Amino acid sequence: MINIAVDGFSGSGKGELCKGLSEKLNLKHLDTGAILRAMGLYFYEHGIFEISDDIILKHMDNILIKIDFLDDKQITVLNGKDVSTEIRKEEIGQMASKVAVNEKAMKKLIEISRNFAENYDCILDGRNITSEVLPDADVKIFLTASLETRALRRFNEVIGRGNEAELESVKASLAERDFRDTHRDFSPMIQTPDSFLVDNTNMTISETIDFCFSLAKEKLAEAGKLK
Repeated sequence: MINIAVDGFSGSGKGELCKGLSEKLNLKHLDTGAILRAMGLYFYEHGIFEISDDIILKHMDNILIKIDFLDDKQITVLNGKDVSTEIRKEEIGQMASKVAVNEKAMKKLIEISRNFAENYDCILDGRNITSEVLPDADVKIFLTASLETRALRRFNEVIGRGNEAELESVKASLAERDFRDTHRDFSPMIQTPDSFLVDNTNMTISETIDFCFSLAKEKLAEAGKLK
């Protein structure tokens, strides 16, 4: 079984990197952030914007999340509804970040993710994959870029979807998420000692994919797992 783990800050390009590597290495790609976003969407749709331990305990059993694939594209299903598009909204990303500080929610994400990795040759991305979800992954990558670069990427992404955005607001939102992701009590985002640090501030996504592909091939060859 091949497992590749990718962590990194929001807007660093984890999803595009994993999509590229999954195609090159013939792996299933699980975006674990979609699981948290689905949880965040549930609370958003129920008008619950402040997340506490009591709120999580009260509602968690009502949040049923299933991950499907259609032509290798991940489909995130919340309580029987495909929410793959809805969860990509910026406000849902903020809600997901609030949910992520809760231990019960993170343990649920870890459970779903590990079960997936036990059944597929796969690549997973998120914010605690290298440290908690797949601590024994064959390849570990921590992806980052400057806040300014990540904000501009996210701004262009939002505008490209036909939505309105202000660059400074996007930058502030990312900074807030960075703080929450790295300071939560349970399973914070960290760069593990055995992770490759890849700063793609001055790299295109194609360059990032090619660079990480070389890293992955080398590590998989050392483990005798290169296909």
